[in-house]
Amino acid sequence: MTAPLILLTTDFSPDAERAYAPTLALAERLGARILLLHVVEVTAVAPHGAPLAPALLPPDTPQLVGEAKVRILEAAARLGRGVPVDTLVETGTDIVQQITRVARERKADYIAISTHGRTGLRRLVLGSIAEAVVRHAHIPVLCFPGHEPGDGGGS
Repeated sequence: MTAPLILLTTDFSPDAERAYAPTLALAERLGARILLLHVVEVTAVAPHGAPLAPALLPPDTPQLVGEAKVRILEAAARLGRGVPVDTLVETGTDIVQQITRVARERKADYIAISTHGRTGLRRLVLGSIAEAVVRHAHIPVLCFPGHEPGDGGGS
């Protein structure tokens, strides 16, 4: 029997890192592995002067992916050595779709994600990736608040 897999998402923000310690503790208790995932969000655009041509990724995408690969290794190192941790950097136009696809393809048992504590207009305009992952995931999603209790929330 293989060890359970927890898909831990990160955008490298301090809020996202708040999910690291409790996810690590859960992985230790379950004898689980962690797959640390970062999705580089890209917006495909039609080539100038050719609106019917296939959309292209922005030219800085390889640089963004390279930077993310360095940062995710640094983040994995902060998780410690008590649990096996793999890393993955993906690109996509829909972060939620990428997270749920990776969870399905890798046969993850749980998704761990931090909320950013946005409220009001900021949440309405920016949306909530954590909320959308909960709605679209086929497995349990562990949500960790993006603020300390009692600090007033919101960012």
